[in-house]
Amino acid sequence: MKKISLLILLPLFALCFGNTVSGQSAGKIKYTDARELMLLGKGFDVTESYYSRLPLSGKDGFRKELWSLARNSAGLAVRFSSNSTSIAVRWTVMTNMSMNHMPATGIKGVDLYSLDNGKWYFMGTARPTDKENNAVVIKNMTAKQREYIAYLPLYDGTESLSFGVDSLSTIGMPQEKVLLKSDDGGAILFYGTSITQGGCASRPGMAYTAILGRMLQRETINLGFSGNGRMDKSMAEAICKVSAQTVVLDCLPNTNAQIVRDSAYNFIRMILDAKPGVKIYMVENPVFPTLRFDQKTAAELSEENIEWRSVYQKLKKERFRNVYFISGAKLAGCDGEGTVDGVHMTDLGFLRYAEEFAKFLR
Repeated sequence: MKKISLLILLPLFALCFGNTVSGQSAGKIKYTDARELMLLGKGFDVTESYYSRLPLSGKDGFRKELWSLARNSAGLAVRFSSNSTSIAVRWTVMTNMSMNHMPATGIKGVDLYSLDNGKWYFMGTARPTDKENNAVVIKNMTAKQREYIAYLPLYDGTESLSFGVDSLSTIGMPQEKVLLKSDDGGAILFYGTSITQGGCASRPGMAYTAILGRMLQRETINLGFSGNGRMDKSMAEAICKVSAQTVVLDCLPNTNAQIVRDSAYNFIRMILDAKPGVKIYMVENPVFPTLRFDQKTAAELSEENIEWRSVYQKLKKERFRNVYFISGAKLAGCDGEGTVDGVHMTDLGFLRYAEEFAKFLR
């Protein structure tokens, strides 16, 4: 009888003990609001919410589609330093959206990297489960000071974000002067489409703007708007307000030859006139794998590329020596294996984009 009672009590004891340990472990994590740390990738001081991407002052001038997409936290990243043995993330997204061609970790997850001997290394991804999320990204580390960068959701908005560390550890602003917020024009601004925004990276750190930031150790500002990179005048006005002195225009997949004829020259001239010394990189359409078979679309994109190059040549004749042209021939590679759906990039496609852009932006 005593043996039976003991057998019954042991599982109950283990259950209670396990809950206690779990409770103690949870209590060992202290959270710091990301607003107390360094935010990278935000081009405007006053926005609709802290993690939005367009200036509040211009709200009435932006199309509603642009304003809605600006709530996506694509390209935003948090830099900090900590001596914790573990890093946790607690975050809330706006819509908890999903898509049939992009992983949830890319849409609404948070990526973590750490600096080691001057190079950034992937540590893990905080996987989303709902609108409100909490995840331990890395644990069991040696207690020493490390530099971190965390990338925010690409296709959902971020309402709140905090980072958890051991209760006896510290967390604060970066201590090493690597990949920091740039207020002197050193950031690179990317304007474009869903590809620029990060569709369809498996996780936020694999968007090509994020990869380039780590490659070049420079802040990047992501003004990619899915389906809406159409060279609106309002977007040119917004770009003119950002201190970045390097602007990459990667918007052709959302335009056509007529839009290029109607808008491209004025769009670029507005930026050149407002920002003396700015370097502008005009990016051609990539060679999408479907163009080998879809002759109609291939002809349309070819015409668009011709118009785009014509604008570039016109600017060069006007002696704008700080305007550069990036061919799309090698952007996604030459084997047709860089996309998830024939258009949007996989991590492989984004890595190829970044490597090609780096040749010009270094």
